[in-house]
Amino acid sequence: MPGLIPDRPSIVSIRMNVRTRPSILLALALLALLVAACGGAPPLPSGEVTTSPSPVASATSSPVAAASPSPSRAPLPLSPTQALIEQLTARIEADGSDGAAHRDLGLALLQRIRETADPSLYEPAFAALETARKLLPEDPVVLLGIGGLQLGRHEFADALATAEETLTLAPGFASALAVQADALVELGRYDDAVAAAQQLVDARTDLPSLARVSYLRELYGDIAGALDAMEQAAQSAAVAPENTAFVKSIVGNLSVYAGRPEEAQAAYEDVLELVPDHAPSEAGLGRLAVGKGDYATALRHFERASAILPLPEYVIALGETQEASGDTAAAKRSYDLARAENQLFQASGVIVDLELALFEADHGDPAVALTLAQQAYDDRATIRTADALAWALHRLGRSKEAERYVKESLALGTKDPLLRYHAGMIASAVGRTEDARALLMEALALDPGFSATGALAARTELERLGQTP
Repeated sequence: MPGLIPDRPSIVSIRMNVRTRPSILLALALLALLVAACGGAPPLPSGEVTTSPSPVASATSSPVAAASPSPSRAPLPLSPTQALIEQLTARIEADGSDGAAHRDLGLALLQRIRETADPSLYEPAFAALETARKLLPEDPVVLLGIGGLQLGRHEFADALATAEETLTLAPGFASALAVQADALVELGRYDDAVAAAQQLVDARTDLPSLARVSYLRELYGDIAGALDAMEQAAQSAAVAPENTAFVKSIVGNLSVYAGRPEEAQAAYEDVLELVPDHAPSEAGLGRLAVGKGDYATALRHFERASAILPLPEYVIALGETQEASGDTAAAKRSYDLARAENQLFQASGVIVDLELALFEADHGDPAVALTLAQQAYDDRATIRTADALAWALHRLGRSKEAERYVKESLALGTKDPLLRYHAGMIASAVGRTEDARALLMEALALDPGFSATGALAARTELERLGQTP
């Protein structure tokens, strides 16, 4: 698939949210390996209650649930992954030297993390994979699982080293190329990520490779090209309905950016017919409702997304919609819950400096946000960490200093409404009125529902600048 980006050798994608970014595409690749290794797990059903989970893999007693008042949580689904974890745990209890069982348990636990958003499962997953590594030192799938865990914890430099070790052991291993590309993107090594992703897509054209094509195109501002790649991915074979749902929900997101909200809504609704408890699609419908000013509908969708999958990004979106609609007490409860959820991720070893920086800048202490953003930027200078650092500086009244980082955040031409909104507000603060108008108008044109509070602030600022939103 040559010429993935104009004027560049090529270009590709992982799909990660601005605030919370699990390596979803790698999870799909790991799921495919897990299915192959274990003889084919059935698709994940929705809406049934888990019974008698194993202690090693229980996701039912998360401390987040008791942290503060929150939307009611949906019962966890009766997952084939959970059943597989039970079987593998029994195998290990019978024979602790069974390396394949330890390996597959680690992969199954990573899959269960994706299904439940329970970061407490990282530790048992790590223990299983480390044991497997000792028992199966030449098995590249074990290393792939470790790389996936490192990506999930945002240990991107370690994930890159693990991917390179895997490729030394198994040259050309496509799933290891995917880990490599993902890690390079998250380290801000975009040219190297393009090269790695090109190698992957040259090796095979399938859902993981096409999705990486899409994301890198999106990073470089090619929304039409990104959408084309994801639509191709939607036609590729998937191992479970949820994989198809993932692809179609991204098609919906990109359709919004392309100015086709009706197509986006149809995509999200199609997903929810296929997988009724699909949190990203519920959130997508919530953003569309925010864009229309229909906060009541948006609240229902964000409440449902938060109940299905307790991730901070959904709870924050709920809180921002509550705040924009005037319910500040409910918004505070949601923000308290989001903070508790982020703390739970931290306690489980997940690095969330970037996510917390953005949250604190908007809904907490900007001084704390600056410390976190600086840490994230020092660790990996990416367009996202540059944006977070710029925004934290701005929120502290240091907008002139923020301009340097705004330039970095926009360097790839990424058409992300949050990046454009931040850049526009900073431009206005330093007196670049025309730039501010253009950037804020672009943010609202890309996605008028990108954030209920952010969109409201953008419109207010445009009116102050004499521009009709």
